Amino acid sequence: MAEREQNNHPHFIFQNSARAESFKSPPTGGGGSDIPAKDRNSHGGALLEKLHQLTPVLAEAAALQREAGIGEGIGLQIEFESFPDVELAFESLAKERSGIELRNVRQDNNKTFATVFVPDGKLGIFEKLITDYLDGSKDNKTGPAHSKLLNAISEIRAATLHALWTDTPDAMPTRDDEHLWWEVWLPTRGDRQGIVNQFKGMAAGLGFRNAPGVLHFPERSVLLVYGSVGQMKRSMMTLNSIAELRRAKETAEFFDALTPQEQPEWAAELNGRLTLPADGADAPHVCLFDTGVNNGHPLLHHALSNGDKHTVDPAWGVDDSEGHGTEMAGLALFGNLTDVLSAPGPVTISHRLESVKLLYKDGANGRDAQLHGYLTSEAVDRPTITAPNRKRVFSMAITARDNRDRGRPSAWSATIDRLAYDADAQGETPKLFVVSAGNISDPNAWMTYPDSNTTDGIHDPAQAWNSLTVGAMTNLARITETDAQHYSPIAE
Repeated sequence: MAEREQNNHPHFIFQNSARAESFKSPPTGGGGSDIPAKDRNSHGGALLEKLHQLTPVLAEAAALQREAGIGEGIGLQIEFESFPDVELAFESLAKERSGIELRNVRQDNNKTFATVFVPDGKLGIFEKLITDYLDGSKDNKTGPAHSKLLNAISEIRAATLHALWTDTPDAMPTRDDEHLWWEVWLPTRGDRQGIVNQFKGMAAGLGFRNAPGVLHFPERSVLLVYGSVGQMKRSMMTLNSIAELRRAKETAEFFDALTPQEQPEWAAELNGRLTLPADGADAPHVCLFDTGVNNGHPLLHHALSNGDKHTVDPAWGVDDSEGHGTEMAGLALFGNLTDVLSAPGPVTISHRLESVKLLYKDGANGRDAQLHGYLTSEAVDRPTITAPNRKRVFSMAITARDNRDRGRPSAWSATIDRLAYDADAQGETPKLFVVSAGNISDPNAWMTYPDSNTTDGIHDPAQAWNSLTVGAMTNLARITETDAQHYSPIAE
């Protein structure tokens, strides 16, 4: 009890404390210490030898890619590793005119790792950087040429699966026989659709299974493929357009198993006191992204017309086989239903409901991985096309199972941000998204609740900057049932 009281910190309430600051460009590189000087000959010679070892590897990769039918974009991904606690000027590794692309940058403990795509025939550009570094006649005022870049580099090697992994380290699969859905981030390279089509064709030819749907961001396209870890390792040289790999998200099982205790006569009595906007009225709508809604429920059928029930996959239908979406519809319409049922007077509600079936059943999309950002975009389109001028709020009580993003942007959260701002139409029709913060599913977290709130994070996509993320609380902390007196609340 003493420990719990000690961690019961008060909230910070900031008022009138903001002030304007001029914009400052964020620093580039790894944020480490100054770059120490190196012995020119030994360090430059070591880097040159590592580069020469990549020449046959690049030739092998190019041969595999030509054999797979790749017409352009032939090359090898190379990983550069910094010395510990040394800033790596990774932006200097990109040479756009030569087709050399910086694919990803990641931090691991006190080192910076940069993955770079080098086209066939362009390895000599890095070789010249090193030979200029070794040539004393090319020195400048600060020392050897390109010393800021080269003195920070400790290793140069062909990129492995680990080099493309930008998800959390503990999410990375370890066994070659493990099969999973991979979230694949591809560069655009001036031909977005061509890159996507080429990758999908190669992936299918290599035995991967492609999931439907692609997400498009300014510099990346994101899609899903299914295959084993060993399969991905063997395909690394052929699938050379991958910029990043992450584990695809699984949606949370956010289903409330409680059954209604009120009898049908209570529902009929409430309906007799209820006033709602008519179907077709110019009224705001709450659009639910969930498991669908059964509007045959006597408390819902006046608020949700059949024409306002949608689905992202026609094969799923629009009705609710799980119950969760229907329960969320009741919450969105009435709030605490117990209060409404017990109130004696008239009940006036000023909004109506819409529903888009975003989940099939069992907390997943038909037991098959889908790109949740893509499906969310589809979910926005369905009611918008049907009623483009309607005022609506999008409500989504669906999140990933885990909180491994720890606030970092994901494909799903970035999609929410783009949709909220209406980035595709330059902000012409911004949208309001109310997103669930997530669930506690780990039994260990419940054992230490509410102290676990200080260590657990919100779940994807609730980290989206442009959404309104909502947690949950209850005042129902007093156990009064006669058959539950031996229970005690988890938290006050």
